[in-house]
Amino acid sequence: MAEILFRNEADGHSFQMTQPKAARVLDDIEKWAAKNSFEHITFWRDAEDSSKFWVQLGEDKLNYWIHESTFSEGKHEDVEMQLDYARGAQRRSAAGFAKFDK
Repeated sequence: MAEILFRNEADGHSFQMTQPKAARVLDDIEKWAAKNSFEHITFWRDAEDSSKFWVQLGEDKLNYWIHESTFSEGKHEDVEMQLDYARGAQRRSAAGFAKFDK
């Protein structure tokens, strides 16, 4: 089972995603992580905009974020696509194209 963490970018402290509708989203994230061989995924709450959660796949913190409403509104049908986009950002970064992602 993949470890899913939530952290504050400002201080690095972890927190629990307590939104009632987030459980289904988190379950889908675990399934996606297992299918794509990620042992852990971390979501970093932006220090300046708390509605943004920057995605970290494994050891790679990416220039890709997921909106807080994905969790608070239980948008489980969207999260797999969003994580696929994040994985694409990870691949672009590994290939040296991250400087073009803004």
